Amino acid sequence: MRPGRARHTARAWGLALAAAVLAAGCSGLPRSTPVVQGQAVGGAQDAGVRIIPRGPVSGSDADDLVTDFLRQGLGADDDSSVAREYLTPRASGQWQPDGSAWIYDGPEALTVKVTAPGTVTVTGRISAQLDREGHYAELPPGQTRSVALRLVKVGDQWRIDGGLDGRPTVWISRADFGLYTSFPITYVTPDGTGVTDRRWFLQGPGLVTRLARAQLAPPPTYLQGAVLTGVPEYTELAHGSVSVEGGTARVVLSSRALNADDLNRRRMWQQITTTLTAVGGVDAVQLEADGARLSVPGLPDRALGAEDVDLRDAEAPTGPVLLRSGAGLERVDPRQLTENRSRKEARADGPPLPDVGPEWYRLAASDDGHEIAGLDGDEEELARWRDGRLVRVRGFATDLTRPAYDPAGYLWLAGRTTAGTRVLVQPTSDLSGRPPVAINVPWLADRRVVALRPSAEGQRVLVVSEPIGGGPSTVGVAGVLRRDGRPVGLATPIAVGGASTDVTDATWLDAETIGVVGAVDTKSEQRVVIAPISGPSQVLGTVRNPTGITTFGGSRSIVVTTRRGAALVRSGNGLTPIVSSTSDFVVPGH
Repeated sequence: MRPGRARHTARAWGLALAAAVLAAGCSGLPRSTPVVQGQAVGGAQDAGVRIIPRGPVSGSDADDLVTDFLRQGLGADDDSSVAREYLTPRASGQWQPDGSAWIYDGPEALTVKVTAPGTVTVTGRISAQLDREGHYAELPPGQTRSVALRLVKVGDQWRIDGGLDGRPTVWISRADFGLYTSFPITYVTPDGTGVTDRRWFLQGPGLVTRLARAQLAPPPTYLQGAVLTGVPEYTELAHGSVSVEGGTARVVLSSRALNADDLNRRRMWQQITTTLTAVGGVDAVQLEADGARLSVPGLPDRALGAEDVDLRDAEAPTGPVLLRSGAGLERVDPRQLTENRSRKEARADGPPLPDVGPEWYRLAASDDGHEIAGLDGDEEELARWRDGRLVRVRGFATDLTRPAYDPAGYLWLAGRTTAGTRVLVQPTSDLSGRPPVAINVPWLADRRVVALRPSAEGQRVLVVSEPIGGGPSTVGVAGVLRRDGRPVGLATPIAVGGASTDVTDATWLDAETIGVVGAVDTKSEQRVVIAPISGPSQVLGTVRNPTGITTFGGSRSIVVTTRRGAALVRSGNGLTPIVSSTSDFVVPGH
C-alpha cells in the first residue's frame, strides 16, 4: 500500500461508507430499489453528510481498491453504477446485495489486507449485525467475521471478481452507526391494537421516503401471520418518493391501494400515519391513490395526525402483585413497597386467593386475578386454581416452564415430550383436566425452553431456549399464529439481547423491550439487561442466584427474585431489596 493511502483509518472510510450509502436514499440499509429522493424534512430528516461516490483510482493496489470500494457503500442498490465500476462484468452480474451489515467497535477492530495473490481479506471483530430490513441484533462477545474478495487484473487495473455473495459485506464502525436512528414500522392486530417493528435507518434527506417504502412492504418474517397490514400486495409509491410541505407528508400510492376495502384502508391510514409522524417535522399525513385522497368512512377529510387514526397500544397490567411465603399468598401494591411501607400496609383488595400448598411454585396469575397457575417441584405437573377450584394435570410433559397468561384467555407453557420440546396452550375456560395442547413450533424441537412469555397484546411470544446437548442460551421473539383466535403455532423468531448468555429468565418490560437476567462477559456474573427487540442493550447491576425477572411498571420497575427468598427492585443501575422472605413475586398477566 502506498504510504499516503495507508493513512486512511477504518474509522475514516467507515464514515465515508455510511455517508455514501446515505446519499443513495434507500430504506434501512440500501437495497435493490430505484432511488428517488423525497423533499427534505426538518429534524432527523436533515442530518447527515452527503458524499458523492467516485470510481476506481487508476493504479490502485488491490487492497486500496477494496478499501475504496467499501467507501462507495458496498451493498448499495443493484443499479449503483459507481460501485459496479469496481467489479468485473462477471462479478457485477452475480452481485445481489441484500442490505445487511456488520457493526464493529473501532478502527483497530477491522483490517483490509492482501492475504494471497489476487485475494484481499476484510476481517473484523463485530458486536452487532443489521439484517436486510434494518433490525439491529447484538452478537455474543468475541465474534469475528471475514470476507475474502477475489481480484483480477483487467488491463492494468485491479477489479473485484468474486467473494461478494453469501454474507453481509457492509462494515460500519460503532462511531459511524451514530448516523442511524431507529423508527417504528407499524402493524395492527385483529382487535385494532398497534404492534411496532423497530428498524434502523440512515438519517438525512429521503428518510420519510425510506420509512414509507418499509411500511408498504410485507411484515418481517418473525411477525408474518401474526400481525395485519392494510397495504395490498405490490402497492408502491406512485411518484417514487414522499414530499413534505408545511409539516404534512403527501404519500401518493399506486392504484393497487384501491383494492383495499374500507377496513384495510383505515389500517393503511393508521399504519402510515403512525410511522411517518414519528419523524421530526412531520405532523400529519395525506394519503392518496389514483389522483385522489384515499377516503375512508369515519375518518376526517383532511391530512391526519397520529391522534386522528386512533391506533391504540396494548396496556400491560399495572395493578397489585401477589407475594408468596410458604403456603400463603397476599395481594399488595408494589409502589407502596417501594416507599418503604410494610407488607401489611401495602395490602390490596382483589378476588379471593387460594391456599397454595408448599409443593407448588413458579406461580403465575391471570390479569383478571381470577386464576393462578403453578408447577410441582419436579416440573411435571400443572396446577390451576380458578375461583376456588383446583385442577391438576400430570403426565403430558416434563421440564415444564413457568406458566404465563395471554390477554386472549390462554395459558402458555413449554416442556419436553416424547416428540421433543413442545409449546403448550390451554384456554383458561377449560377446567376439564385435559392436558394443554401442543402448537406448531418446529424450530424448538431440539432445544430446551428456559422461559416463555406472551406479550401484552398477545400476538408475540418471548422465548428463551438452549440446545438440548448444552450450549449458550438464546432469547427470541416470535409472532403467534392463530386460527379463530386459538394459538396454533409460532413464526420464526427474531434474536434479542444476543450479547447475553446463560440466561436464567426474561420478561416483557414494554411492547418493544425485554428484561433479561444472564451473563454478559467471561466472568459469568448474572446481570440484569434491558434489551430492545431491535437495538443496543443496557446492562444494569449484578444479582446473585437469580430465579426470575418481572416488572410492575416497565423498565423502571424491574424486579428480580433470588434463591434466598428476596425480591430486588431496580434502583438506578443497581438493585435494592423490596421484599424479603418471598419465593414468588407474581405480576398478574406477566
